[in-house]
Amino acid sequence: MILYEKEPLVIKSSVPTGNYEVTLYIKAHSDTFYTVFIQDSQFVTHKREIKNGEEQALTFTASVHDKLFKGGNMYKPEGLIITIATDGDITATSHISPVDIPTLYVIGDSTVTNQPSFFPYNPEEIYCGVAQPLGMFVDTKIAVSNHAESGATTQDAIDMHIKAFENDIKQGDFLMVEFGHNDQKIAELSAFGGYSDNLRFLINWARERGATPIVNSPINRIIFDEDGSVFDLLGNNKKAVQMVANETDTPFIDMWSAVTDFITPLGLYTSKQFFRHDNESQDYTHPNILGGVIFSKMLANMLHDANIKGLSEHITPQVIDKVKIPENAPFESNAFEFKRLKTLGVGDTIDDIDDDISNLGK
Repeated sequence: MILYEKEPLVIKSSVPTGNYEVTLYIKAHSDTFYTVFIQDSQFVTHKREIKNGEEQALTFTASVHDKLFKGGNMYKPEGLIITIATDGDITATSHISPVDIPTLYVIGDSTVTNQPSFFPYNPEEIYCGVAQPLGMFVDTKIAVSNHAESGATTQDAIDMHIKAFENDIKQGDFLMVEFGHNDQKIAELSAFGGYSDNLRFLINWARERGATPIVNSPINRIIFDEDGSVFDLLGNNKKAVQMVANETDTPFIDMWSAVTDFITPLGLYTSKQFFRHDNESQDYTHPNILGGVIFSKMLANMLHDANIKGLSEHITPQVIDKVKIPENAPFESNAFEFKRLKTLGVGDTIDDIDDDISNLGK
């Protein structure tokens, strides 16, 4: 399912850190479609059609920010990078202006981060975090700055990620937090222990700086048993997030339930198309671009419906793609994938990983 085989068009602008309103002027010299990314593959638009001779003006916001990763590695962007992927013939120019608007800062793990894109571009084989397409669904009054990192825990966020913008986050900004997949592998970060304590810290940290915190439950994995049921993996983390949200009066976005409700009627065979796969391997944890866009639409809808002042009114409600289950779709379970599943850290805590793996065959 390759969409773009040729190298993308890249526009670089040497601007300092900050938020910008960008208008991209695109002219087509053939019938085609295109996808636009900014910075580290954060989506602006996805597979937009344009006809030969047509000119389109695409206006969006971009956040240019330093990022601090695990190990203390600081990423300092060399301005604003706009990447336009297409297999057609287009030309493009841009107009960039600094703007003083709220920033939605995002921290999380590999299921949330801006995953890199590759060319030739195959949406089934490329990872996509649920916050990576979020910029497509906000208007120009909000900028999205994604600081999530693969392999990250809530403790990594405290020790590293938030330090990159601790002097930038301000009154009127937002901090969205989504972890669990890596915390569950560390005994000290159990759902109702260190994990919950760290969520409380991050909530207070944001509020001390005048920002509004938002906490999300982690997405579930596509782990099905032999009866076709989805396992309640990361369920304790979901409950812990909801508990902390209730006790601190913090907006709660239930990504776990949204994704679980989406995949349950589909079954494993159909669900797998929305998680990263190729001819040699299948991932059960990380969405590909097909799934990432759908799950990001769910996130956008829940943020819109949460009535978060200053944010919800700037998010456009999305129509969730309807998925048709193929006729005679084979019944599948993960029961014979024990070794691979174990490497993914299946379970809510380190103590029950082996139990969950064993129970898959029961």
